Amino acid sequence: MIPTYQPLLPYAILTALAVVVVLLDTLPAVRRSAWLGWLTALGALAALALDALGPESAPWQGMLRFDGYARAFNAVFLLTLAVVAVGSTAEERKMGFAGEYYALLILSALGLMLMGSAGGLLALYLGLELSTICLFTLVGFAKREPRSAEAALKLLVIGAVASAVVLYGISILYGVLGSTQFDQMAAALATQSGGTTPALWLGLAFVIGGLAFKIAAAPFHLWAPDVYEGAPATVAAYLSTASKAGGFAALLRFLLLGLGGVSGSWQLLVVALAVLSMVIGNLVALVQSNLKRLLAYSGIAQAGYVLVAVAGAPGTGQGMSVGAALMYLFLYAFTNVGGFLLAQAIADATGSDEIAALRGLHRRSPSLAFAALVVLFSLGGIPPLAGFVGKVYLFAAGWQGGQQALVLLGALTSVIALYYYLMVARQVYICDPEDDRRLPVARPLGLAIAVCVVGTLGIGIYPRPWVALGERAALALRPASSGQAVARLPH
Repeated sequence: MIPTYQPLLPYAILTALAVVVVLLDTLPAVRRSAWLGWLTALGALAALALDALGPESAPWQGMLRFDGYARAFNAVFLLTLAVVAVGSTAEERKMGFAGEYYALLILSALGLMLMGSAGGLLALYLGLELSTICLFTLVGFAKREPRSAEAALKLLVIGAVASAVVLYGISILYGVLGSTQFDQMAAALATQSGGTTPALWLGLAFVIGGLAFKIAAAPFHLWAPDVYEGAPATVAAYLSTASKAGGFAALLRFLLLGLGGVSGSWQLLVVALAVLSMVIGNLVALVQSNLKRLLAYSGIAQAGYVLVAVAGAPGTGQGMSVGAALMYLFLYAFTNVGGFLLAQAIADATGSDEIAALRGLHRRSPSLAFAALVVLFSLGGIPPLAGFVGKVYLFAAGWQGGQQALVLLGALTSVIALYYYLMVARQVYICDPEDDRRLPVARPLGLAIAVCVVGTLGIGIYPRPWVALGERAALALRPASSGQAVARLPH
């Protein structure tokens, strides 16, 4: 891989954009016009275009790897940033510090991109820290809301503990393998005899546990419901999708590129995380009355479904599992961002983010009701929406990887999940509203929701390009010396 620095251009653009939006926010005319969100979205799309056109490179002795894998996950981060920025434009005039808000979103996306392109654990840790620090500040951005301050404090404390756990695990792995670079770790494992030592097992368990916090997988999920409920809905939308995708980007590269030679050691941990996430997420979601908390527990369950494919990766040649996981994270970004933006629209109109506030939505706003139905049915895995296709691919990857029991559990918990999604749909389409007045929706927020609905429908109707993107990304995770064929998902 030729070391060229051209792939750094999208990162430089995002850094400059963060500085520009802060400076522009000091101008009174810009504050009144409320177009910083549009500028952020355009900058994110420009960075996405440059990233897609850039060559592959591994600068700084492979500390960063700008390859197909990083490019695919960057698309998830930047598209989510663009949609959330447009949705936030409706709230921009109410913000006291809009420039700082968008700058933190941009810098968080930059941290996630570093996680996805990390060639070793040190670069991964730097990206993890950058994204987490920005996110806990964003969670507490609603300064006059006590719940927002409480959520920010919880994320700060728990995030700091998770970060320390990851760093301790990195130090153990360095002591055992003599390097933090993934390719050198894999080479060191190949020369070792005697299998996994207790120190190696402890180090990988700590790193996996810290990243499990990032993806909100049970039992490292306890922060998610309170943080999502207390954070502004646009921040929760970003935190529940882009941040989760960043955690999976780091986890997959760490496990498959760095520790592929000891897959038997980490596979049991991934299976345990998947089981707990699917069971706890879906069962606790049954009793939720707050829409944002329900989406939080739904997100915990969704993380479990993706982990089914991760657990099957050693038996599928990686391509099938990575392709399925990436495609699912794409559709989940559109679907879940749409769900939280719907919660924002309802809260703006009714002052409540309780599920009961959705009563009779089909009479008060037919377009919002249709969007809610698409989001709910996609999360529930009802065909022909994207969620159904995504779960089929995830479960196919898990089944081909030898995780048949895990797939059956995933199918069972998906049926349980249908109950609480349908209960919300009942509020939307069957229950009578307490107030027949039409719900007003800001145009930027409505546009962002429409983009999410179109994305959810489009991936469900024609998923093949998204799966192919994941399969190409999986090629970057194959060791250079490996002649292993990459399994492909069915067309």
